[in-house]
Amino acid sequence: MEQSPRSRTIPYRKKGIVFVLIAWVFFTTAIALSRMASEQSSVPIVLLFQNFIGLLAILPWMIKKGSKSLYISKTGVIILRSLAGYLSYAFIFLAVQRISLINTVLLSNSAPLFIPLIIWLWKGLKISKGLWMGILIGFLGIAFILRPTEEIINVGALFAIGAAICLSISAIAKRRLVKTERIYTILFYYFLISTLLSIPFSIETWKPLGKETLLLLCSIGILFTCGQIFFLNALKYEKPSFLSSFNYSAVIYGALLQWLIWGSFPDWCTIMGIVIVCTGGILTITLGKEVPPGKGGQSER
Repeated sequence: MEQSPRSRTIPYRKKGIVFVLIAWVFFTTAIALSRMASEQSSVPIVLLFQNFIGLLAILPWMIKKGSKSLYISKTGVIILRSLAGYLSYAFIFLAVQRISLINTVLLSNSAPLFIPLIIWLWKGLKISKGLWMGILIGFLGIAFILRPTEEIINVGALFAIGAAICLSISAIAKRRLVKTERIYTILFYYFLISTLLSIPFSIETWKPLGKETLLLLCSIGILFTCGQIFFLNALKYEKPSFLSSFNYSAVIYGALLQWLIWGSFPDWCTIMGIVIVCTGGILTITLGKEVPPGKGGQSER
């Protein structure tokens, strides 16, 4: 008996979910290690190793495909995506030095809350009432974590929110790129531009690297590259709009790593913020998919 299109889709969807869950294991572990590596080096040096190792990993694909692999039709968008992606991880690495790992991954993964706002500002598309509800719920959770009633808001939390905004811009640009550009070409230019951006800052902040620090830096680069590979493979099986909900798995990984490495666990206020942010983010993703393009929804998602 011939399988229906829906039944054929289920195995692909499962593969997409598994790949994105594995990807966030690599990404979250890389962020955790960056906290330790930055103590002995600097954020620009961490970024340099992360992106240079990624560049080395993607080169075999580029060489295999030849000169045609260098062609891009949307130069401006690929530069925007690369800059936003670079800044997002710069902010994440700065944030994790100042706040807990779990707060860093949670706040930086609040990107779905900002995507409708950025599309609204960028393209003038209206935001539906349902989407506003999800966004407001998510921002309420962020308020729980920022704790604005305290005398000073933690700068690390602001860095993490900056990362979320940059990730939102990167996601929108990437969504436009994957329609016309090869995935390995997008990655190549991302790693190349990010490496070039890191070099001058790394020279300025360069410190002698011990064997342990060098091992950490190389591990971060390998983990980040593996995360990119698994994440891109996930996109082969399912749409980004569906997989975005599973990005919040990073919060669970972050809590486990924070407990295993630093022996700390989030307080009740942070846990409440986590639940609210995840609820708002998932509502935003779900409602954004349900609203048809041109009816107040997000056609870019």
